[in-house]
Amino acid sequence: MIKKFTESERKFATLISNLPGIAYRCRNDAHWTMEFVSKGCRALTGYEAGDLVENRVMAFNSLILPADRLKIREKIEIQMARDAHFEVVYRIKKSDGQIVWLWERGKGIPNAAGEVTAIEGFITDITEMKEAERKLIEKDKALEKLKNQLEEETIYLRQEIKVHSNFEEIICHSDLFKNVLMQIEQVASTDSTVLIQGETGTGKELIARAIHNNSNRSHRSLVTINCAALPPELIESELFGHTRGAFTGAYNDKTGKFQLADKGTIFLDEIGELPINLQAKILRVLQESEFEKLGSSKTIKTNVRVIAATNRNLEKAIQQHDFRSDLYYRLNVFPIYVPPLRDRKEDIPLLVHYFVKKYSAKTGRKIRQASKKVLQELQAYDWPGNVRELENIIERAIVLCRGDRLTAGPWIPHHSGPVNKTICTLAENEKQHILKALQATGWQVGGKRGAAQLLGIKRTTLQHRMKKLGIRKPE
Repeated sequence: MIKKFTESERKFATLISNLPGIAYRCRNDAHWTMEFVSKGCRALTGYEAGDLVENRVMAFNSLILPADRLKIREKIEIQMARDAHFEVVYRIKKSDGQIVWLWERGKGIPNAAGEVTAIEGFITDITEMKEAERKLIEKDKALEKLKNQLEEETIYLRQEIKVHSNFEEIICHSDLFKNVLMQIEQVASTDSTVLIQGETGTGKELIARAIHNNSNRSHRSLVTINCAALPPELIESELFGHTRGAFTGAYNDKTGKFQLADKGTIFLDEIGELPINLQAKILRVLQESEFEKLGSSKTIKTNVRVIAATNRNLEKAIQQHDFRSDLYYRLNVFPIYVPPLRDRKEDIPLLVHYFVKKYSAKTGRKIRQASKKVLQELQAYDWPGNVRELENIIERAIVLCRGDRLTAGPWIPHHSGPVNKTICTLAENEKQHILKALQATGWQVGGKRGAAQLLGIKRTTLQHRMKKLGIRKPE
């Protein structure tokens, strides 16, 4: 009988010593004073079993990181009060200073009076499992971030598809515009910043798309933003994004256009309208390829090509302190000037033919061509609105035409005198239009009966344009 008991004890000792962790018994006191620790103690803690028994060298409780100590003690005491097993996960600092994660399962042992005076259990190292879990969480976060960015790009691209561009291909015959095409070919394959200048309606966005589509970045997005279309308080968020809570109404994180355009191209249309305080941030992106979101101090690196466009004279804007000279020089690496339609009138017949074909198909009409007289009259006009104006007029003509040929009619525009005397600048025209709306509403800017609603724009946008144009309510 004694021999069998001795053999059984030997097998149990062998089993305990080969466990991938330690079995223990400790007192239910403030230090969890160890009464017994199996031989796996050294591998688990760096201390010998005898070092921890009776706290000879170190109390096991002292190995537990202070941040975890109170939390697991509360959990263990709750489970022991229920006479139930407990399971806890915590970190300890080994004798060599290494931090490891442990999993422990145990149970309180009551005495004859029913008081829990001891704890028995098992502890094992789960550091590898926790590290794998951490990597998985990081991977999930990275995947979630990528998913969100892809969703943002998808939304943006869907919006882009909805935008009806003025024309889908470059149409020209004039040597003047062929020179522009040559410049596109020269600069497209590089990463140089391009500044496209020209009057409204000349097709600056078309040039930007041609540069992008013929570049090494054509497999990525061309992200466009009109700097004049948004009120100043929203432009920074649109360009650089924001974090949740960055400002009133920022309920979620937002990816900015510069982040969306990473490894692609961003087209900053009407760059001359960009508020002076934001010009420094654009300059930083051009110089350092980095920026921060609104509400965040984390720097985001970006690899983006910048193409900008303006119908303003930026050199004059610099003199008027409306535009930074250092930003102008950074943008003006490769300037392209898009000539107005009045300087390339030999392109008008080609453009008319293209627009006739386009809008005939769109409206279901069967108009094949324009008469010679129509072309002559259209070429006699100076087109202050350029190609965009020509397109709009041809669309109107298609609607009005009753035959299979575009003939002359009241739709053809005519100058009543010299252009410089009868045509005011776009800014002056806009100013007069806003003034009429304000006068009609008794100078009420916002609200249901305000000028902003009458003009079909936001109140903040109208206030921005009033400030820009120097419009003030009469005293």
